[in-house]
Amino acid sequence: MSRLLSLFPIQPLVLVTWSLLVVLTVNLIHPLTLLDPLLTAVPYSPAQQLLFLLLLMVPLGLLLTLKSARLQRALETQQQQHKQEIKTLKKSYNKTDDQIRTLMQSDQIAYWEWDIKHNRADYSPQWKKMLGYPADETLNSLHALQNRIHPKDQSAVQTRFLKILSGEHRHFECTHRVQHQDGHYLWVHDKGQIFYSPHGEVEKLSAIRLDVSAQKWIEAELELDATIIEHSSEGIAIADQSKQVIRCNRALSEALKLTREQIESMDLQSLIEALQSNPSSNTLEKVESEGRWRGEMALYNSEGHLLLASIVHIQKIFQETSQSVHYSLTLTDITDLKHSQQALDDLANIDNVTGLANRNKLYQELDRVLQDEQPITLFFMDLDDFKPVNDTFGHDFGDALLQKVSQVIQESTPDNTLISRIGGDEFVLFYPQSEDVTQAQQIAQTLSDRLKEPFQIKNQSIKIGSSIGIAHYPQDAQQRQSLMKAADTAMYQAKRAGKGRFHCFSAQT
Repeated sequence: MSRLLSLFPIQPLVLVTWSLLVVLTVNLIHPLTLLDPLLTAVPYSPAQQLLFLLLLMVPLGLLLTLKSARLQRALETQQQQHKQEIKTLKKSYNKTDDQIRTLMQSDQIAYWEWDIKHNRADYSPQWKKMLGYPADETLNSLHALQNRIHPKDQSAVQTRFLKILSGEHRHFECTHRVQHQDGHYLWVHDKGQIFYSPHGEVEKLSAIRLDVSAQKWIEAELELDATIIEHSSEGIAIADQSKQVIRCNRALSEALKLTREQIESMDLQSLIEALQSNPSSNTLEKVESEGRWRGEMALYNSEGHLLLASIVHIQKIFQETSQSVHYSLTLTDITDLKHSQQALDDLANIDNVTGLANRNKLYQELDRVLQDEQPITLFFMDLDDFKPVNDTFGHDFGDALLQKVSQVIQESTPDNTLISRIGGDEFVLFYPQSEDVTQAQQIAQTLSDRLKEPFQIKNQSIKIGSSIGIAHYPQDAQQRQSLMKAADTAMYQAKRAGKGRFHCFSAQT
């Protein structure tokens, strides 16, 4: 009805009246044909019947008028809504269009188009500016684009063009280097789409170009950093916020003799434990509280031999960009250095004939225990009749005898005894003092008895003996020098009493 009223702008009441007149006129021409079902039921005159029809049609006309008014108002409201929506869409379009225009005017973004059908190219002013061309430079050939491509990238770009022309790809995307007018190269990223003619033929390629040189330089730096880390002589591991190892380099893998997969399956605590035989329980606590930890770690095998010594630096790192926390572990392998130091220590502290501690090592250890005020028992032992053997059979023979003697001393003394050869045929040894006052005499008697037994060296049976002096700290002396002198004095007392004896120091003798 609303559509009819929009086509014929006539008031509904007038329309009803006009319709009624038409009906009556037709009825006069053909009486009781059209209104027969209604009028035959009304026993009135034609005038009354006409009046009845008029009265019947007036309410209908009023109803139609009210409905028409409502429809008209609804139509006007809908039109206003459509106008507002169109206005909003237009505003949004203008805003988007302005943003696109602003974006396209950026020096970092350019536009180019290739009319494939006519083999013509069009380049935006930004495209020309990006490569150093004047804005009014006339460029309409694809060669202007192709000739600037770096020789190493020519093949890749050409392959993508061929895939576009063959219909294999609908989209064009390629990152490559192009040459600026001044001769340097910059990295660009082209991304475009193919458009087809109504007949389905490839018609043109439209693309935007981004200057991604800065991004490529960052990627190159990251790649260089990754290469440096990978080939670094220091072991490096990176852990995420949950302290799970996510990356390690070859040096760390080789230092631990583990695969990268094995290391990257560890958490940071497990990695720390794998680096040392006696791990500290608070290393990561210090990292959390102080942000870093640095120290030495040592790993030994079951026999006590050093497998890996390292300086380890653990750092907590907060990344501003990602707002995330990571942990780095850097390991410097100092195993060879420790072995060298041990070798130097051996030269300085170990007797090269017997492998026992030398005088220097003895003094160091004595000073340490006396400083801690630990009670000890000290033996000063001199071999009897060693000099004639050494002079008769030579120094090699004498050295072999000393080695045999060293073995006997080690077998006859407590495990925690420090045994030293301080020169010639003199040995000094000490161990923590026992509550059993007779233990020192028992050990000395065992040593005397065993050293009296013949030694078989190079098919020769050699008999020697020993004189042993015994002194106790702190009973007999409180200083290293005085303790050594007390034991030495007791040894000479034993020697004067007869070879193959031992004597305990006494201030009265």
